[in-house]
Amino acid sequence: MRIFHLILLMVLQSVFAFASVNTTIESLKCEVENRLEEGDDMKTILAYENLLKELQNKEKFSQLITESENAMLILNETVDFKLLSQFLHYKGYGNERLGKYQTALRVYDRILAMEKEKVPEKVWVNTVCQTSSIYQALGNYEKAYDFQMKALHLYEASKDATGMGRSNYIIGTIFYYQKQYKQALEQYEKALVICQETKIQHLVYSCLGALGSTHEELGNLEESLRYNSKALQLAKDINYDSGIAYSLDNIGTGYLLSGNCPMAKKHILESIKLKDQLKDNWGILGSKFSLVKVYDQCEEQGSVLPLLLDVLKMSKNLGAKSRELEVYERLIEFYDKKNPVIAYKYTKKFIALKDTVLNEKTLEEMGQSKQQYELVKKEHEISMLKAENKILNVSKENQRLYVVLYIGSVLLFLVAIIWFFSRLNMQRRINEMLESKNDLLNLKNEEIRIKNKQLEHSNEDLAQFAYVASHDLKEPLRMIHSYTTLLERRYNDKLDESGKEFMHFVIDAVDRMKTLLDDLLDYSRSGKQEMPDTLVSVNDAMAIVGMNLQKQIEDHNGSLVIKEENLPEILAHKSQLMQLLQNLVSNGLKFRGERDPVVTVDCEKKNNQFVFSVKDNGIGISKNNLDKVFEMFRRLHTREEYAGTGIGLATCKKIVSNMGGDIWVESVEGEGSSFFFAVPCPTKTPVTA
Repeated sequence: MRIFHLILLMVLQSVFAFASVNTTIESLKCEVENRLEEGDDMKTILAYENLLKELQNKEKFSQLITESENAMLILNETVDFKLLSQFLHYKGYGNERLGKYQTALRVYDRILAMEKEKVPEKVWVNTVCQTSSIYQALGNYEKAYDFQMKALHLYEASKDATGMGRSNYIIGTIFYYQKQYKQALEQYEKALVICQETKIQHLVYSCLGALGSTHEELGNLEESLRYNSKALQLAKDINYDSGIAYSLDNIGTGYLLSGNCPMAKKHILESIKLKDQLKDNWGILGSKFSLVKVYDQCEEQGSVLPLLLDVLKMSKNLGAKSRELEVYERLIEFYDKKNPVIAYKYTKKFIALKDTVLNEKTLEEMGQSKQQYELVKKEHEISMLKAENKILNVSKENQRLYVVLYIGSVLLFLVAIIWFFSRLNMQRRINEMLESKNDLLNLKNEEIRIKNKQLEHSNEDLAQFAYVASHDLKEPLRMIHSYTTLLERRYNDKLDESGKEFMHFVIDAVDRMKTLLDDLLDYSRSGKQEMPDTLVSVNDAMAIVGMNLQKQIEDHNGSLVIKEENLPEILAHKSQLMQLLQNLVSNGLKFRGERDPVVTVDCEKKNNQFVFSVKDNGIGISKNNLDKVFEMFRRLHTREEYAGTGIGLATCKKIVSNMGGDIWVESVEGEGSSFFFAVPCPTKTPVTA
């Protein structure tokens, strides 16, 4: 009987709480309607501000969008940018929380396009922060990190503890989705300390849940369950429905890792149900992917494929590239043994998509953004100290003048001595502070130097690994190719159509793997070497390149024009120089248009440099891709259109760098491309090869 009374009491409390929330919102709506009838626009706008704030706090996001649009209609032709930016921010936030990221991004961009002075500072910095959050959700981590570092700097400048806590939390999330879990843990712990000081429970909840998820990825299951349980309890205490939904998902995945399938399934299904009520499509996507793992691990294989395809469709609709990539991996695993043809199809889609997701280069650029942010912060502190020192000097001068005018000649000497020693003491303290800041800058510079040294060693190790891997893999690959070809010759007539198709896939994959290994081997051999001290005739090198490419020239009905009278002798390793020229000429022949290809090799001397050019009349390169062609594995066309591995131009860049030079490309799409590389003119008489 007591249990029945307790349950009844809980139900009544929930009903009264719900009624209280709706009563508050309805009363604010009535206030808006009354002000509208009175025709007082300013009082109406004030009523709208109270209503929008309440809708946001109560997570009524659909209503928040509608009412913010109604509020903006009152502004009419007299645009008040302060009010407009506030209402736009409410609209953008509502769309963001409903998972309509592209719409939210357009709204936030509209705010950031306004003159900064006309927008309230808090609205501006919150818009920068939320823009970062959207880019993180869409998988554009480089933009997300850049926007969030700007937001953090603005929050710190205004000493906004709430903003600093939120900003550190989002930075942690950016690291988390790149699987940099240790960095994510550090940011989340910092955010938790700040948020606990502000006593804003929604932010404290977010930090607790994030720490639970991060500890789970690091294998600390006990810590994960502890943080997730605390987060769930806090969400229930503050009636935070979104928080409850996400905590249920986190606890469910924790149960799955510990092998408790029933509890894992129960919690995740409850999470999906609650997120559906909140219309949180992004959250539903994450929970459904968690449910895929449950079905897969708990031997409910019949439910895996339909749910995977549903998650794939949602990922595409929401533009969630990172999640789409994870789904492709699961589909490849699912079909690997059941149907290799379908697995191969999803593998191609996976490869095509993976280049758009953040890679090591972006992580490096994010590191540079952080270092630049730290340096700007230190410089700002130093300039503030200098300004304070200047103000202090002016103040003391005024004090001295006052003493001279009003005290008299007798006290002037005494006051001057006091002023001198106080100024000297203050100057000493300021100098100590400046010295301390300089020490911090020197320490940061030393850290950067050490990191660069570590990166240099890492690059050397990677080059050595690429050489060993590509060299040692060629022998087993040669064996696979030989026996596969033998199988095709001997048993081709005994295979059905599917068997012949599978055999074709194997041979094609082996050929492409061999080409990739050859290119990797060339790339590793072109690694950092000592500067060449031998003069090499470019004419001689081009003569050999012409002979090597003779068959390709004939097959393409092409022409190779060599301006022999302009080609000099340069400092180079002869084999690398021929590889460089052969790669550039071969590309000019390969990427042809409808015309017969013509490749012209020329050189001219500019400012103590020899600038070589390899020009073609082929398909050209779009402006958006000019900076990408020299990246490792970067392909601008499919293999069906043009063969290759995307390593050739990266090798060219490495060779030119070894020669102390630079390489670039100019192109007009549809008319042809011109590759240029500049190397220093010899300053002394070296040995001639």
